[in-house]
Amino acid sequence: MVNTHPWKLVAPWYRWQRQLEEEGLSPRQTHPVFQKFDQADFVKGFVKDPQHSLKFNDDVDRVFNVSLKDAPDPGPFIGKFTRLFVPSPASGPPMAKDATLTPTGILKLYLATHKRHYVVVCELHCDAAGFPTVTPDQVCQAGFVVRRRSHQYPKGAKKEAVKILRKITGIHAEIAYLEQTAPAKGLAAKRRAQAIQKMIAEGSYQANVKEAKEKLAAAREELGQWRDSNGVTAILEGWIPGPFENIGSWQIVEETPQQIVESASPLFAVFPDPNIPDHSALGKNIYFGAVPTSSLDTDGRGAARFDDQTLYEIRCFVRRHKPDCPRRDQAPDCQGEIVWSEPTEVYKHASHHDLRGTAQQPVTIQIPDLAELAAQAASLPVSQFAPVKVVQPQALNFEVNDGKAVNPGIGGKQICYFAIPLITIVAFFVLKLFLPILVFLFSLFFLLQLKLCILPSVKIDAELNAELEAIPPGFEVDAKFEIDVEGEFGFTFDQDDLNEDLRDGIAAEAGIIGTNDLANLDDFSNAALLPVGNSIKAANDIPEDQADQSGPDLLAALEFEPRVEVRVS
Repeated sequence: MVNTHPWKLVAPWYRWQRQLEEEGLSPRQTHPVFQKFDQADFVKGFVKDPQHSLKFNDDVDRVFNVSLKDAPDPGPFIGKFTRLFVPSPASGPPMAKDATLTPTGILKLYLATHKRHYVVVCELHCDAAGFPTVTPDQVCQAGFVVRRRSHQYPKGAKKEAVKILRKITGIHAEIAYLEQTAPAKGLAAKRRAQAIQKMIAEGSYQANVKEAKEKLAAAREELGQWRDSNGVTAILEGWIPGPFENIGSWQIVEETPQQIVESASPLFAVFPDPNIPDHSALGKNIYFGAVPTSSLDTDGRGAARFDDQTLYEIRCFVRRHKPDCPRRDQAPDCQGEIVWSEPTEVYKHASHHDLRGTAQQPVTIQIPDLAELAAQAASLPVSQFAPVKVVQPQALNFEVNDGKAVNPGIGGKQICYFAIPLITIVAFFVLKLFLPILVFLFSLFFLLQLKLCILPSVKIDAELNAELEAIPPGFEVDAKFEIDVEGEFGFTFDQDDLNEDLRDGIAAEAGIIGTNDLANLDDFSNAALLPVGNSIKAANDIPEDQADQSGPDLLAALEFEPRVEVRVS
């Protein structure tokens, strides 16, 4: 008997309850879901246990807008290391801006270079009483397409929309502050919490939240009026391959076409392991596909298919096999009906330099030991240590006189050989040389919070282990290793003396003599140094034997989705 009931391509059964609670959807209304992994061989783990995936965290896996607010002027130093300084439109001194993150609710998918991988998962059912499962043998093709939604509007109308959007972003930042959903840490978080508690105590908190949300509704209504008055239309685009490999374009497509002209990725059926009695795909028809977060495809002008600015969504599809068509290995093996899922939630790609994303894939660069290099360089001919060959068709030659480059000239062809440790040392030196220039030239003081250096220490583990291995059996050693930092590095200081001398020096320079006037020193507060001071303190607090383990904790963010059990009625 031929099944003529319509089909439904929905979320996997173990996500139905979540979409019911969060979106009010019944099983028939659900949409495919994303699942997240941190290993490149994620497919193997997913097939073994489809439910075992990383949990999406709103603080990590959502897009945040950046809101810039004029910063108050508390003094010449306060806030330097937490603010962004932008050029003044009147060619005056740079304007201080407080940069805050405002949640948008949009899903963020990290890149493979961030050690994150994703699958889109759906399940096929017959839209009949009892919502029975459709068996895989009735399907002759399964896949999904990545689409993007955008809008068309007159070019001259964009300026007005930008003003409205800035207003909406500012209101979002205000609501995020009141509801404490914007990320904050340290003193900023403490002050925000105190301000909220003060509002609650005074009875003004709820009124402030209500007022902010009313302002948001009014701004959105204004944006809606702009849309209507300018004839703005929503468009749905799919990626259409061109006549040449890896070259295509985004073009307008139908929501649920019966002919697939878009670039489609395959979906694969999950077959339960018979040795796992409670496998999540047992008695189900679950499909999954790897979500592309990067691509070699570009349009005709070289613009990448995917970027970190566009909103994307995925629609899954299956094709019903016509019973009267013979089976073939090639997919599709007939021109049966195509059944489309509802679109997934929209998402954005993380940027390549996303701060949290890059921290998920740590890299260790070992700077060469100068003493070891000196000893090695004296032991063998130079030619054996320079494996990097650089061919210069024209050599750029100059001389250094009194620290200045003089007598520049372009010479003939030259071949140079460099040792890799030499390139590494110079590159790191250039980084350290130009970092303070970049920070002070453009007032990018907050960049100093993106580095953490462990204070000087002496590594003796390797040498100690080697010498202990060389001790004859039965020989006992009782030794104590001490490191004299002052003798090794030639400096020492007393923190209390330093603070007292600094305070007295600033007071004398500012003309403050009386003890009672020392409160005026707040104008010269060193609060600006707190973020950097916190980094230094964090480095000081790390025990010497744990310095190698002081990077980001990769396991701290690996929280798995809770398992859903099959309900037996």
